[in-house]
Amino acid sequence: MSLAVPPTGDTYVPLLEAELLRWVGSGDSMLELACLDALFPPGKLLRPILCVESAKTVGGTADQVLAFAAGIECLHVASLVHDDIVDQDPVRRGRASTAEQYGLAEALVAGDGLSMAGIAALLSSGPAERVLHAVRVTVEALRHMCRGLMRETEIRGDLTCSVPTVLNVMQAKTAALTGAACQAGAILAGATPQQHQALRRYGEQLGTAFQIRDDLLPYTAEEQITGKTATSDVANLQPTLPVLLAYEAADEADRNRLTTVFRGGTDPVTAHRDILAVLTRTNALTKAARMASSCTERARAELTGLPDSTRLAELATSAADRRR
Repeated sequence: MSLAVPPTGDTYVPLLEAELLRWVGSGDSMLELACLDALFPPGKLLRPILCVESAKTVGGTADQVLAFAAGIECLHVASLVHDDIVDQDPVRRGRASTAEQYGLAEALVAGDGLSMAGIAALLSSGPAERVLHAVRVTVEALRHMCRGLMRETEIRGDLTCSVPTVLNVMQAKTAALTGAACQAGAILAGATPQQHQALRRYGEQLGTAFQIRDDLLPYTAEEQITGKTATSDVANLQPTLPVLLAYEAADEADRNRLTTVFRGGTDPVTAHRDILAVLTRTNALTKAARMASSCTERARAELTGLPDSTRLAELATSAADRRR
């Protein structure tokens, strides 16, 4: 019996949490405990919810993809654990990061453990041919993510790297896995090639919008709301989209201010304040927000012709308009 109204993503949260526990364990060892601390309390669960909703959009059920969706979340969180090591971030989701709580070596192993749990979950998810296809899609996205993360380290401190370069990094490190979550869910539910490719494109556009909003949060939201340190990107000399938009539009004086900050050596709080002033003067925050909105509209356009995409359209709007 089908429901008259599609359930919200929150409906699946208890199911996803139970599935994550099934693959990671109950905390009987330090490895399990570190993995659980990284996973719980969960974040937005955007990728696994998109995986489930994409399956439902093409006529599938949550049961068909729950294990796969949990696997994607494990892999995503593993990347965050390692990312916090790379960025030396002490805070994740308003709590001590895994590296801060357990140590660098332990965090590396916990990230690896989450990755292995994720792979096991992916491979348990249904008919072999569909699973193989969905895993290939996901692995390719993870390879893109690694390339994007490496490229991100290469451009630190470089204000001349250009807006297209940063958009390509976003596509690789964030959008690719978001698109794969949607495409894999549809594949496991038996979607046609046209359907699962449209859902991949939907997810990629949504992921880009999400990442743009993420770049805006240090300048538009309070730390207690975001659960992140507002000065993280500044401390790491990471040129984000709004900063590069500001650099392109700035006069010579403001360009020099940004250049000074991104040479390093400026106190992060002072640097953040100086950057925010330039972002405001150049209207860069508004420009970036408009780019996120355009990505959202392109995501919604990809849903045209799909059987039941109301919930995915709603998710596109809510994810892109994030405040935390």
